[in-house]
Amino acid sequence: MHTDTKRMILVSVLCGLGYMMYSVDRMTVSSAISLMASDFHLDRAQSGFLMSSFFYGFIGFLFISGIIADKLSGKPVLILGLVIFSLATMSTGIAGSLTSLLFYRVMTGIGEGVFWPAASLEVANVTTEKQRTTVMSLYWMGYPIGGFLGTWLGAMLGPVFGWRVVFYVAGGMGLLVALAYAILVKPKPTEKKTHQAHRASLPLKQLFRNPSVLLMALYYFLLLSGWWIVLLWAPTFLMNVKHLSISVAGTIASLLGLAGALGGLVTGRLCDKGNFNRKRAILIGITLLSSLLMAAMVLNMPVYAVIVVILLLGFLGYPVTPLVISFTAELVPQALRGSAIGFVMNIGMAAGGISPVLAGYFADIYSLSTVWWVAACVMVFSSLMLLGVQKSPAAYSSPAEPGLSPSKQ
Repeated sequence: MHTDTKRMILVSVLCGLGYMMYSVDRMTVSSAISLMASDFHLDRAQSGFLMSSFFYGFIGFLFISGIIADKLSGKPVLILGLVIFSLATMSTGIAGSLTSLLFYRVMTGIGEGVFWPAASLEVANVTTEKQRTTVMSLYWMGYPIGGFLGTWLGAMLGPVFGWRVVFYVAGGMGLLVALAYAILVKPKPTEKKTHQAHRASLPLKQLFRNPSVLLMALYYFLLLSGWWIVLLWAPTFLMNVKHLSISVAGTIASLLGLAGALGGLVTGRLCDKGNFNRKRAILIGITLLSSLLMAAMVLNMPVYAVIVVILLLGFLGYPVTPLVISFTAELVPQALRGSAIGFVMNIGMAAGGISPVLAGYFADIYSLSTVWWVAACVMVFSSLMLLGVQKSPAAYSSPAEPGLSPSKQ
């Protein structure tokens, strides 16, 4: 096996494991929120705030992490993020008050915000455009798999052993992944010189002069305004609207991640078999179909139909993030790749700090079904932003990727 292929596999697997660990942390909160709310005497609005609290640390470091990763390289930034969010995850399990719980959740978000752009940059830099979306989807599969584990563990083991135990396990496993990355992933001798040459040639302000990057950021923000309601409120929606038990609701909601893992691989392969315009068309189609499936969940249907809708929604809509990351990497030169990924992720993920709280607030005034319909409409509108996204020749203003020339890209 070629050395670059071995490196690509190693980097993708370890980044995927790190991604899985922070997903376990996130979705455990979602599925165990009723138990946590009981311990800390929270109403629905406070529960929504708790579920989204890590975003306030998360969104503050995504763009910064991408910039630093462009300057230094992704490895040290990635490891730092893993260590921070793993220690904060373990600390969540010892929280003795709502104040300390919120503090640890914010610290967890900071670590995740540092980790994610750096990990995505590491994967982007060991792949070519003809394989990037597929490999990015494989790396990203750690997220839905972790989402399944976190949701299931919170729903099934939380009522038996308590919600705190899962946080201890998730944090400890995250530290092991950080140690493995530090030992196993060796930097190439040419990487330092490459980073120095890149950062000397392209100013950061070029990123904000790229209208396609700005439109991608706006698209991602609108899309996630709806998606985070699905991800964080799905178990509560199934319990309150469909009248299911916490165990059944948590298990059904966990299917989003399982179906998403398969969907990410399929959509990744479809994208890499076509050009830039095909990737954009696939992203628009996925967005529109996901919004329709989300709206369909409000309809009166038997449990088996709800399961089918959840599976389709997970398969089509859940893997949109690796497509967005891969898409964004093609819009800018390699020297600005980490900054562009961090910027788009930062703007998009800001929705996670807003929409779950608004969903809880308006659910108390109206209903979760009404919130669901509105979120689906916002997702439809987001697809219009993609119509203006174009691949600029400026994306080739830095040295071509290994094995590719601009004409072949």
